[in-house]
Amino acid sequence: MRPAKNEKEEKMRDKLIKELYDNKFNQFIGFEILELSSTYSKARVKYDERLLNPYGSIHGGALLSFVDAMAGGTGSMSGYYVTTVSANLNFLLPAMNTEYIYCECMKLKTGKHILVFDIRVTDDSGNILDSGEFSFFASKSPVLEDPNLYSTAE
Repeated sequence: MRPAKNEKEEKMRDKLIKELYDNKFNQFIGFEILELSSTYSKARVKYDERLLNPYGSIHGGALLSFVDAMAGGTGSMSGYYVTTVSANLNFLLPAMNTEYIYCECMKLKTGKHILVFDIRVTDDSGNILDSGEFSFFASKSPVLEDPNLYSTAE
């Protein structure tokens, strides 16, 4: 993981990673966070038979949940917890024949209340399996104690 820009970002990242890992549903999915900032995140989930659909590929619902958790964590790195407004994930190729599935979230826009992220889901070879766009609403609930330290409009 890249070093945080400053101590505040490091504290926020540490807190959000702990919260993401402590969540029972996220534990079931079993993803590993590789990078987390307000503009970019990357995580991976191991190909696991518990996540498969009847056809042998990772179930679309598991992929959507994985992406939603990571995009939400990325959005919350702006300083305030977010909630999903819309989630669009295009399933282009089956998630199979790979050791890991990777999710990358890239910030497209941060407005006063709405954050938008571009999503890419790839396999070990870098093939794009899924692509999409997720939008979040930034709440008034700060990730850290002092809400005056952060703004959703970076």
